[in-house]
Amino acid sequence: MCGIFGQIANSPADEKCGLELRHRGPDDGGLKYFALEQSSMWVSLQHRRLSIIDLSSAGHQPMCNEDETIWITFNGEIYNFQELRAELVAAGHHFRSHTDTEVIVHGYEEWGNDVTRKLRGMFAFAIWDQRRRRMLLATDHLGKKPLFYSHAGRKFVFASEIKAILKAGVPAELDPVAMHDYLTYLYFPYPSTAFKHVRKMAPGSAMEIEVMPDGELRKRDWKYWDAAETAGSDLHLSESDMIDRARQLMEEAVKLRLMSDVPLGLFLSGGLDSSAITAFAAKHSTDQVKTFTIGFANSKFYDEMPIANVVAQKFRTEHHILQADEGCAESMTKVVRHFDEPFGNPTAILEYVITRLMRKHVTVAISGDGGDELFGGYVRYAGAALARRYRRLPQFITRGLVSRLSSFMHDATDGRHGFRRAREFAQSAWQAEEDMYINWVGYFSEAEKRELYAPAFAAEVGGRDSGDFLRQFFRQGAQLEPLSRLGYVDSASFLCCNCLEYADRMSMANSLEVRAPFTDYRLLEFAMQVPERMKVRNMTTKWITRQALKDTLPQEVLTKKKMGFNPPLPQWINGELKPMIKRFLAPAVVEQRGIFRPEAVQTLLRDHAENRRDNALKIWSLLMIEVWQRMYFEHETEDSVLEAALGDGQRKPAVPVGPAPNPKAEVICIR
Repeated sequence: MCGIFGQIANSPADEKCGLELRHRGPDDGGLKYFALEQSSMWVSLQHRRLSIIDLSSAGHQPMCNEDETIWITFNGEIYNFQELRAELVAAGHHFRSHTDTEVIVHGYEEWGNDVTRKLRGMFAFAIWDQRRRRMLLATDHLGKKPLFYSHAGRKFVFASEIKAILKAGVPAELDPVAMHDYLTYLYFPYPSTAFKHVRKMAPGSAMEIEVMPDGELRKRDWKYWDAAETAGSDLHLSESDMIDRARQLMEEAVKLRLMSDVPLGLFLSGGLDSSAITAFAAKHSTDQVKTFTIGFANSKFYDEMPIANVVAQKFRTEHHILQADEGCAESMTKVVRHFDEPFGNPTAILEYVITRLMRKHVTVAISGDGGDELFGGYVRYAGAALARRYRRLPQFITRGLVSRLSSFMHDATDGRHGFRRAREFAQSAWQAEEDMYINWVGYFSEAEKRELYAPAFAAEVGGRDSGDFLRQFFRQGAQLEPLSRLGYVDSASFLCCNCLEYADRMSMANSLEVRAPFTDYRLLEFAMQVPERMKVRNMTTKWITRQALKDTLPQEVLTKKKMGFNPPLPQWINGELKPMIKRFLAPAVVEQRGIFRPEAVQTLLRDHAENRRDNALKIWSLLMIEVWQRMYFEHETEDSVLEAALGDGQRKPAVPVGPAPNPKAEVICIR
């Protein structure tokens, strides 16, 4: 796992751009400059290395082929690299290292741009082909590893994180339309980012930049993989065979991700997916498996420790309980600094805390992300199945009486969501499935956002409907069964833009690599073909997963109610964050920003405080916007933001981070 940066422009990139990513790769750094004399252009490649496979200097990047005409800067892990290496050796290629990086280099020589189709893993890379004066960029199938870019005229910049692109001189300008989408999803849907001049590559996509003789840059991009297109027809297997196949693919995905030349551990929540990973890892590991569970001493809603202990004892793991306090403000600025944009899911703070604590013990961690999208694990999947029956009722019930009754259902603001879910079901279940689903997974509705905006900002947003981001996936997955279609939509949106985003950014903030076996693209292709009766049965979610593991996992895990990886946000909003809310969302501050109407924000705060509506996540999302603006437009430090939010003397001093050494740059002239 690493950080990558590159630039094509009329001058070399500043080496400080790559140093912005040193937390992603503290072990080594490299730079390579290529002078294209005919067009007076420069190509710059930079790399920050977190050593995982082949810890020797042979893994130094940027890395090249034998005649130094192909160069790569690569972030990620290729789990089938040994298999590909053997194929390439048989074809006559010679290797100088035992890294997976070199497999991509020779794979590009052998297969060209189709090398992306050969790779099984998580990756974002850029390959510079000197002979063709072309750069190939690619992201993995499900978007586990991020790749941002900016293209304006004769300048193209890319990086693992936005901060390095901004360091390269790309203007930091807010994108109103992207902010409009953020308020719906609490993340920025690709290709947009919070910055107007920075974009993010989609999962399973590739891009080619060709430097023309006159220095102009010709760009083309394409999707090399999409789960809906590769799913094919229904499986012609018996139920028992499908269960066996699911177990085999899950086990294989875990086994592949155990390869490491550094210490490795597992997230263990006590949930179905992390417990399954623990079982498979214990079976295939030569050493005792290390497992880690996070606990909060005083939390009423989040306590994974009892069942996690049962799983750890069954599989005899070296189990670690990571105790964390429930403070959030100290970590809030860290989230913004490592995302470079607002991120509305407060679970990112839990991820930051647990990865920081895990990094004291291991360098690689394995998580259960992706299991819910595969086999119908979210409660809303069971709700969608119920809604299809609900829509068969007479309309005077579905659109009349029940909807009116739902208006009397008040939300609880203490973290319990039963009434809110019932109200949302009654109000949306009669709609077409994609509209219903957009209402369920959205936070601010289109109407709420229009009511919230200041007039000038509303004009900049225009007629944008944020639901169009999800509608494109409903169209692309139209041939899939309803439950598989929802899993496809979620894997292309919520999983990629939310779960995998915070997993990458928060773990890399602590120089920890996180692998997610259940994001294996072959496993997702299989899951798209599994009939919905095997996913949700009698309102039981992930039925096929439970059947596949019924003889492996403790009964407590198989019957455990889904908890989710959720922080004590109600306690934060009603406690520690009160001073920040009062200061940062004050009418004068809101009016100065010019995005929201102060009176609309105050209504939102008042409805929450008076227990009329659970607005905790909405309040959090607005706080993130204000913190982000202070840090990225007013250039306030994390310390100054916290002092402004909490008051001087209310926080512990930050631990300074020492500077990373500057790697020596190499320059190659190309005539």
